Amino acid sequence: MSTLKITGMTCDSCAVHVKDALEKVPGVQSADVSYAKGSAKLAIEVGTSPDALTAAVAGLGYRATLADAPSVSTPGGLLDKMRDLLGRNDKTGSSGALHIAVIGSGGAAMAAALKAVEQGARVTLIERGTIGGTCVNVGCVPSKIMIRAAHIAHLRRESPFDGGIAATTPTIQRTALLAQQQARVDELRHAKYEGILEGNPAITVLHGSARFKDNRNLIVQLNDGGER
Repeated sequence: MSTLKITGMTCDSCAVHVKDALEKVPGVQSADVSYAKGSAKLAIEVGTSPDALTAAVAGLGYRATLADAPSVSTPGGLLDKMRDLLGRNDKTGSSGALHIAVIGSGGAAMAAALKAVEQGARVTLIERGTIGGTCVNVGCVPSKIMIRAAHIAHLRRESPFDGGIAATTPTIQRTALLAQQQARVDELRHAKYEGILEGNPAITVLHGSARFKDNRNLIVQLNDGGER
């Protein structure tokens, strides 16, 4: 009986697919795959190729290793690649956590900063304008609020229920609508961006414009004067 350690499965159906794939490998007599344990117990013939077993699992988008195979430390993500690039392969080196700069504070920048912190890095996030970038401030969020307001105005003028609900021409107070829109934008920006940044001690926010000093360092011209 051989055992594979499998990573990447997300449900019991994944285990069923892995079982089917493994049992098609020449030399495999049966496969008992457990999503909960992240493993597959195999009854195999002598001489069955371990590479064929792991390849069958990899073909489904998962990763498999023999349970008794020696552990090999390999770079597992962007931070490991950055450490290699900067000549810092020792993740627990005396030089401390990797320090990453993220320029901008939109959705992608926030995701990158939070993932970097999750993996143990320190992050300096640099924003020259309003925290949150395009989407929450001037893009998706405010436009959808206005689209929703226009839809409500249309329904008050005309709807499928006009036979039982009297239609009326709405009075549009654009100034009030814009104030309501901006209040919601401010609320979401604080909840989804500013509040998260303020509450994470591993992230430092600088308000200013960044430029490269060299291939490893940035210079930030701060909005309120000075340079970092």
